[in-house]
Amino acid sequence: MGARHTRLAAALAAAWEAEVVSARRMTGLAERMNDARVRARLMVLAAFCRAHASRLLARLAALGRGPLPVPPEEIDLDPDTVLELRREGAFARASAARYETTAEMARQHADLSSAWVCELNRTEEQDRARELLALAEGALAAVRRGESQAIAAPADS
Repeated sequence: MGARHTRLAAALAAAWEAEVVSARRMTGLAERMNDARVRARLMVLAAFCRAHASRLLARLAALGRGPLPVPPEEIDLDPDTVLELRREGAFARASAARYETTAEMARQHADLSSAWVCELNRTEEQDRARELLALAEGALAAVRRGESQAIAAPADS
């Protein structure tokens, strides 16, 4: 395998690791949510991350790469859930941009299967970013409503 294919395999491996870590973060965020609908949606987003990782691992195997070292189990989540949702949304946007670059690299290597996987993952990462940022805004609005209701309510003596 030439240097160009090695770069492609490295990019696919880095994307795989990012997806595994994102799946763990999304699961951790879901466990912190009180709203069952939000918790379920975050678990679905975590499942998408695991699907992305699975597709990437299949492409790496087709290129003769793998198995990969598994990232550590401990994923630190900031106690501020809204901040963590925003961070993960920004990470999903960055992942989408990386997938676009990796898809182009795969096309240059005439590896259309890897390009297709990266384009599919890119589209799903863009959707994930939008959804996470919307969840963060919704959670922030709920927190603000709760604060304004607490301020408006008379204090119990």
